[in-house]
Amino acid sequence: MNPAVVAVLLTGLAGAGVAVWLGRRVRRAEAAAVELRRKVLAERIAARQDSLTGLLNRRAFYELGTALLADPARQPMSAVLIDVDGFHRINNAYGQIVGDEVLVALGRRFADYVGGQLVARLGGDEFVALVRVLGDNHPDAARLEELLATPIWVGGQVVRITATVGVSSVAGPADLTRALRRAESMLRRTKIVQRRTRTHPSTPTQRGSLPEGSPLEQALLTGHEPRTGGDPVYCRTRVVAKRRRRH
Repeated sequence: MNPAVVAVLLTGLAGAGVAVWLGRRVRRAEAAAVELRRKVLAERIAARQDSLTGLLNRRAFYELGTALLADPARQPMSAVLIDVDGFHRINNAYGQIVGDEVLVALGRRFADYVGGQLVARLGGDEFVALVRVLGDNHPDAARLEELLATPIWVGGQVVRITATVGVSSVAGPADLTRALRRAESMLRRTKIVQRRTRTHPSTPTQRGSLPEGSPLEQALLTGHEPRTGGDPVYCRTRVVAKRRRRH
């Protein structure tokens, strides 16, 4: 065979081998890049998620909620805060594993109720959401409490819990901390009214959203009880109490 032809063939084979080798290197590099992006995305998601329930965590909720409420073009919203009543008794009676499964079930029910809105677990047995208000369709605290109180089947046994819900309306650009403080005030007010109702069954239970700027809302935030001639329904929030102790 002509040496020149042999040289051309060898050169071609060498080139093909190099091309195959480079192709494999490129594919491995591309696969590594995809895996790296997947890991980065997973880490970002994990940094925003509550590890137990899969809802947003406190940090992500405050970050997204602050930006949402600062938007002057947004729709009216309601802040919804949930506190499970006496949750420590669940852990004491059934154990922490069952307690965790109960929190997961409650988080799922809450997320289903608000329907894809901004919802998070603040920590422990507290959940929160910012819900868009369409017309007169405000979140119904009593209905949500009834939904959360539905017995939960966990580990071959039925667990019953109750939760208290606080709802406050948020209109126009607003501060997230203030909105949650008002929802917490409504939640604690509801707890007092419910305790009074259990003690005095004839006492009506007052529910509903707390209008922004109302005398009761101002009383809840400033620590002064409204003078209505009847028993006070104000419950000083932990935030206000702590602020006063610092002074």
